[in-house]
Amino acid sequence: MSALLGALGSISVMAQSTNVYSLNAVGYINVTVDPGFNIVSCPLIASPDNTLNTLLPATNGAYAGFQFWAWNPGTASYTEDVGLPKKWGSGGTETLNPGQAAWLYNPNSTNVTVTFVGTVPSGTNSVTLPADSFQLVSSILPTSGDIITNSLMNFTNGVAGDQVWAWNPVNSAYTEYVRLPTHWPSDPIQTNVGGGFWYFNAQSTNNYWTESFSVNQ
Repeated sequence: MSALLGALGSISVMAQSTNVYSLNAVGYINVTVDPGFNIVSCPLIASPDNTLNTLLPATNGAYAGFQFWAWNPGTASYTEDVGLPKKWGSGGTETLNPGQAAWLYNPNSTNVTVTFVGTVPSGTNSVTLPADSFQLVSSILPTSGDIITNSLMNFTNGVAGDQVWAWNPVNSAYTEYVRLPTHWPSDPIQTNVGGGFWYFNAQSTNNYWTESFSVNQ
C-alpha cells in the first residue's frame, strides 16, 4: 500500500472538517502532460463519472487545442475529441475509467499539469486484454513501476509473444518489451502514475489483468 499512498495526494482534511469518514481511499493525482502526444489514464473513480467533461472540463478554455484519442480494439480505430474554447468538440462523453488509457495531445510548448480527484478502486477489478490484438491500458490503481513485481499491479499471467509498448513523450519513442515462453527478458514498466501503455495479447482468447486493493492493505 505504501506505493499507492506515496502517489495519492490526500484530501482527508476535507473529510475531517465535516466529521465524515470514508472506508474508501479518496484523494487526487497530478499528471504531467508534456508537449505533444502523451498516454494518460485516470486511476480514480471520479464523481459523477469518468467522462472528459468531468475529468478535463473545457468550459473555461483550459483545453482549447488539446486532442483526446481513445482506442477501440473491436474496430481497430480511434475515437477523437478536440478541445474548443468552451467545450469538447464531440461532446466530451468519451470515458477514461480506471484501467483505460488514451492519447492526450498537448498543443502547448510547455508542460501542463492536470489533476484528477476521486476514489481509489477497491475490491478486485480487471482490465480486459482483447484476444490477438493491441489495447491501450493502465494500472487500475494509482501506482507506477514494474507491472510484474509491483505488489499492487501484480500482472503475472502473460504468455509468450505478449508485448508491452511504453511511450516516452520527451523523445517521442517507444520502449518495447516482448515476453519469452517463461518470462519477460526485462520487466515492463508503467513509468508514471496516470500513465499507460499499449499491451498486445498474443492469445486467441481474451486475457485479464486483475488487481485488488482494500484500505486495510
